[in-house]
Amino acid sequence: MIAQTPKPPYYAVIFTSIKENDLEGYTEMADKMEALAKQQPGYLGIESASKNISITVSYWESLEAIKQWKQHVEHIIAQQLGKEKWYEKYKTRICLVERDYAFEK
Repeated sequence: MIAQTPKPPYYAVIFTSIKENDLEGYTEMADKMEALAKQQPGYLGIESASKNISITVSYWESLEAIKQWKQHVEHIIAQQLGKEKWYEKYKTRICLVERDYAFEK
């Protein structure tokens, strides 16, 4: 599903990862983090795709909102578990969206 975002500018956090083979508990944690993120002030939406490389893009009103989400206590736990159990490697990019456009039939 494509996230419904407001008129720019807004921010995108792009999280790209390669996962380990043992993903026990990963799906449940990912679902929990998405549900928690939706409750955070400044959250705008999320999009995700996965095959060999997973890419998740979350959208936020401000850099401060992103900072608050990164420091959320349950998100910190998920980050630590990701490093210990689920991810072989990952990279996070934070971008300012200055323009967007869409097509729909």
